[in-house]
Amino acid sequence: MWRYGRGGWLGPWPGRGPFSYLPPWQRPGWVFGRGACWYLWSNPWYPTSAYPTPTPEQELSLLENYKKTLETELKMLEERINSLKGQLGGKPEGQ
Repeated sequence: MWRYGRGGWLGPWPGRGPFSYLPPWQRPGWVFGRGACWYLWSNPWYPTSAYPTPTPEQELSLLENYKKTLETELKMLEERINSLKGQLGGKPEGQ
């Protein structure tokens, strides 16, 4: 028998929540004890840490490495664009 609960919820079992579609004796709290699924939701009391702020020297090193990577990628893109233009019959740039 389905019951009409408060708030417009309709279901065969009492209660609301993520396991309300299960009968009470099959819910994790009943089977494994209270708090069995605590890890499914965030724990507001769990301490979190922020990433440390890099020093100016570290940030400079990271940005220089990133710039080198982007320059290498830009060269590869320009080479590919030129090869595609050559295949299409256009004059490649830089020649």
